[in-house]
Amino acid sequence: DLVDGVTYTARGATTESLVTRGKSGTLRMVKARHTFDKLMEYSSIDFD
Repeated sequence: DLVDGVTYTARGATTESLVTRGKSGTLRMVKARHTFDKLMEYSSIDFD
């Protein structure tokens, strides 16, 4: 696989994305960690 996509953990999720810019040919790999406890402070959706 080129990227892992979304991986769920006990406390949240990690995401891995590939961002491309056609004009310059730039490729960026973006890895992010999302914590459900922190998300609950801002979201109206219940993630439990």
